[in-house]
Amino acid sequence: MSTNAGVGYSENSRSWEAGAEAAAAAMVGADVKQCDLAIVYSTEKHDPAQLRNGLRSVVGPSARVIGGYAVGIITADRLGYEGHQVGVAVIASDSLQIEMFIEQGLPNNEHGVGLALARQINSRKYKGEPNLLLMYDAVKRSAAEGLALNMATPFIQGMSEALTSWPPAAGVGMTGSMQWNPTFQWFDDRIEQNTAMALVLAGGVRMDTIIMHGCKPSGAYHKITKADENVILEIDNRPALEVVAQMLGTTPDRSWEEYPLFVTLGLNKGDKFAEFKEENYANRLCMAIDKNRNALVMFEPDLVAGSEVRLMRRSIDFEYIGARAAQLLDGLAGRNPFLSIYIDCAARASAYCGTEREEAGEIQRSIGSKMPLLGMYSGVEIAKVGRDMQALDWTGVLCVFSE
Repeated sequence: MSTNAGVGYSENSRSWEAGAEAAAAAMVGADVKQCDLAIVYSTEKHDPAQLRNGLRSVVGPSARVIGGYAVGIITADRLGYEGHQVGVAVIASDSLQIEMFIEQGLPNNEHGVGLALARQINSRKYKGEPNLLLMYDAVKRSAAEGLALNMATPFIQGMSEALTSWPPAAGVGMTGSMQWNPTFQWFDDRIEQNTAMALVLAGGVRMDTIIMHGCKPSGAYHKITKADENVILEIDNRPALEVVAQMLGTTPDRSWEEYPLFVTLGLNKGDKFAEFKEENYANRLCMAIDKNRNALVMFEPDLVAGSEVRLMRRSIDFEYIGARAAQLLDGLAGRNPFLSIYIDCAARASAYCGTEREEAGEIQRSIGSKMPLLGMYSGVEIAKVGRDMQALDWTGVLCVFSE
């Protein structure tokens, strides 16, 4: 068995050159002349056709290509966002089984698309257990049109109905900037929008994942008493904005205009009264305010009437991130890691959360120093919380592929 992987990075503002540069660096890193798969992410500043053409000029016509837009890119030694960043991972292998699937028409049909995508996955036979990397277009309607997102929760529910049980899986809701402009996806030579895709790797490979939350609960549980899809109208039978203002405390330097990308509510999937465990929490980030209804607009619709939530206090512990990464590596039990993927909520970048250092820098130090690393800044993250696959916010999901 032989699997080689490499990762390349570019900040060239010319899209064709950026695609070619990142792909060439990845091929050099893998020490191969040909590859079987290229995974590509870039910010929205690039033309999707030109970038694909530059990539193809290096990887050739036969390599499978999959990916999409991201707010920024993370590699072993480079990190950037909201610029012209491009990241490419290539894999060349004589042992891996590589399969790719796509479903169109995601807006207002997330459940149906998830169901259809899972049925496609089920239609193939795999060498050993398959490992799923899911990617979907997070932007249904751009901010200029009145922001609306494709929801991961019904998408996951649809997939769960078709999969008898979830194999190792993780996923990313893709967006090309924090301005929530239209997002593009690459699927071989196709350029798509509003799709969901699955990359499946099988044949002796295993994907191990671990979650980096970076939030701790602050205060007691509160019950959501009225909601409208992803809009929380009432908490504890009072207008949601009033309750959140009370939880945060009234200060002259904070107003409801600052709640988007700041207010985070945690849903405990474990024992309500047990000691806090980050891995049991699904965090939900506020994406907008509905001031006419005194309501919070959340990234997902799963905080419904009856849900008990806690206000989450952001607390990125850099040593904790390194320890979690080391915990994942310790679980490989002698297997050979050949590629890591880091799905990192864009709101965790230092420019948006106000930390002095980039938390992704700890992933670079602890993982990127040991194997090729491709990370992307995301809109939504998907991973297993407790026994369930879950859409996540303000979370990092680290995936390591090994043989």
